[in-house]
This record gives sequence, C-alpha cells and structure tokens, in this order.
Amino acid sequence: MIRPAKATDIKQIVELIQPYIKDFALNAEGEAKFSQDMIKKLLEMQSIEYFVFEKDLSIIGVIAYKQPSHLIHFFVKQNSQQRGIGRQLWMFLEDKLSQQHSQITVNSSCYAQPVYENFGFTVTSTVIENGGLRYIPMCKSYA
Repeated sequence: MIRPAKATDIKQIVELIQPYIKDFALNAEGEAKFSQDMIKKLLEMQSIEYFVFEKDLSIIGVIAYKQPSHLIHFFVKQNSQQRGIGRQLWMFLEDKLSQQHSQITVNSSCYAQPVYENFGFTVTSTVIENGGLRYIPMCKSYA
C-alpha cells in the first residue's frame, strides 16, 4: 500500500536508503544528506511530498519529490526488488505530477540511470559532482 510518509517511518526509511548511499555520496557531506536528521527535515518541509510503500507494517519502498516536480528520493528495499514495487511507486507519482506539470526531473545515481531511462527519462547533462554527491541530471517531458 502506498501512503504518505510520517515521522514514525523515519527509522525504516533511513535503513532502507542506507545500502544505496555508496552509489551517490562522495564523502561525509554527501552521506549526511541521507541521515535520520535530514529525512526528518524533509518530512517536515512544505515543499516536499514523501510517500512509502508499506507491506505487513514494513516499509519496502520510498518515493519523494520537491515541488513542483523534482524527484528527490526513489528507493526500493534491496530484497524486495524485481517485484514491481518501484514501478508501482513511480506510476503513483507520475500520475500525480504529469497531470499538472510538463516535465519531471531527477538527479540520478549512475547505478539507477537505466531504471530512469526505462521510465522514459533522458540524460540532460554529464555526471555532476556537487555538495558531496555524484549524480546525472535527467528529465521526462510530457508534451
């Protein structure tokens, strides 16, 4: 079930994201952007909408965006991949955003680039290293 994230989910969200930090973070500055304190701040921000995929009281996927339409987090628990959970999360958010916006953007990890391409995103720049993170800017347009 996909539902809005709440403060009591923070610990599970951080644990879910933890194995992926190496794909993004270059140093401690980058790692800090996925800390429990940072997730808590994101959940409290008015400009961020954060959703979780919950099954049997366990969070197995997360997706979040910053308004108007920039995807900031999209992770599925490693042992729950290849089961359509990521596709369900993406379809949920795409349906929500594509009705109101002409494009959705994301700063993808190098590892996740093929996943986003499969969802129709295209690369808009070479790899960028900034603020302790390494990412590839991507965009999906709705014309």
